[in-house]
Amino acid sequence: MGYDLSKTCSRFYQRSFSPRQSRSARAGKGVSPIIATIFLCTITIVAVAAMSPLISSRLSSPVSSVAVTKAVLVKQDNYVLLIVNVKNTGSSTLNLQCILYDSGMNPYTAGGAQVVQPHGTASFVFESSELGSNFLVGTEYRIDVNDANYGRMAEVRVFCMGR
Repeated sequence: MGYDLSKTCSRFYQRSFSPRQSRSARAGKGVSPIIATIFLCTITIVAVAAMSPLISSRLSSPVSSVAVTKAVLVKQDNYVLLIVNVKNTGSSTLNLQCILYDSGMNPYTAGGAQVVQPHGTASFVFESSELGSNFLVGTEYRIDVNDANYGRMAEVRVFCMGR
């Protein structure tokens, strides 16, 4: 009079994994894995084809960017000296101009406009023996680097040094 576990287990196994049940379970899945893979590959190819014109136009258009590598503003009595070094980090030729602003936001052009080739550098110098009273030692001043076609390319701040 005991409980026969092997009979119960074999009946459970037969009921859980009968061929009829596995066929019906597969029939309820929907799409076979092969068709799903082909469908996903097709979606990927269509997405890449749609995006490639946008990506290629971005890569082929010239980029305009600059980096200010050095900016020094020195004052001694009424003498003021500004030196700004700029590097063209883009892929297009730039027509750059450098402008220094005093505390009253009065603009002072540092040298003339310079044409800078891609990966080229330019130096701008502003010096005056009369405008030293417009600048205070230890004060921060704004410098803009502008391009004739693209407008303002960079804005940096520089502290006035000296005595």
